[in-house]
Amino acid sequence: MPPARSAGQKPAFPFPEFIISDICELALFLLIITLPWYYVYYDLPQQFSVQLVPTGGGGGLNASSPAATSAFHAVLHASNRRATERCYRHGEGAVTYAGFTIASGRVPGFCVPGKGHGEVPFQLAAKDGVVLPEHLRDRAAAADNVGALELEVQVRLVRDSGRPSRMWCRARVGGGAEPPEVAMCTVFALQNWFDSES
Repeated sequence: MPPARSAGQKPAFPFPEFIISDICELALFLLIITLPWYYVYYDLPQQFSVQLVPTGGGGGLNASSPAATSAFHAVLHASNRRATERCYRHGEGAVTYAGFTIASGRVPGFCVPGKGHGEVPFQLAAKDGVVLPEHLRDRAAAADNVGALELEVQVRLVRDSGRPSRMWCRARVGGGAEPPEVAMCTVFALQNWFDSES
């Protein structure tokens, strides 16, 4: 015979374990569905491209002299695929050829509105003291004459949060009056030469 309950004592009804299990499964299901949706439709990475124009006349490289004295006007195109604004405090850019840094400069801070586009012009000054080997000068001069000189552009941007964004682009220059091409950039997060500078 079960013990009699005292007056005013509520009966004990244990919470069914299957309800706890169902709640956990539902939470896991929502997490699995929500995270990909967030990254695919909301937190999409920005897309970047760059236009590179040699300044001071001539082509992309002063291939007639051992010193690779080259300066460039660059325009960074940013496409924000997020629903919210994204801002960058400042940045750095560099142009390299066959592993040699031939020009560098600062990228000003900018903001790109949600689902919007922005253009950021900046200058890349010639890097003093860079000497190209003779075979590279000859190769650069031949490619420059036919508009097929490929230069690498590296850009490092610092977000408002302090987190850096890095990108690498391959731009083709030279060939006289040809309009500068818009080169798509690959965004990556590997350490590069920018990180070794103060």
